[in-house]
Amino acid sequence: MIVLDASAYAPLLIKLREKMLEAMKKYSFVILDLTIYEVCNAFWKEHVKLHVISYDEALRACTAAWMLAKSAIVHRFEEINFTLVTKIAVEENITVYDASYIVLALTLNAPLASEDKDVLNTAPKYKVKVLRLKELLELVL
Repeated sequence: MIVLDASAYAPLLIKLREKMLEAMKKYSFVILDLTIYEVCNAFWKEHVKLHVISYDEALRACTAAWMLAKSAIVHRFEEINFTLVTKIAVEENITVYDASYIVLALTLNAPLASEDKDVLNTAPKYKVKVLRLKELLELVL
């Protein structure tokens, strides 16, 4: 079981392409219900703000992310300790999004895959093992 935050999910999807579904099932990837929105926001940003992908590419990427999310283990916001989420967010000066992934990984006693600098710096303070994208790719390929 591996928790994926959006900063790992989006590039993993791009790199694995058709192998992503197999990896999702084999490694029991876990996401939050908000992850799909964060992932699609990244593709939106690449199209609208950065102009590095076309609208069709962004739409295809979002659709693939949404379809693949159905094969992940999805945790809803009410399944994690929101008091702890807000405590970590405030004390560590990180977003509530980032804190929610840390708390989910902590709750599940699972590693957290991330490329987010705040997650990379904060999660180990809470005894959460963090996998970088490179490490995750080495594991699944």
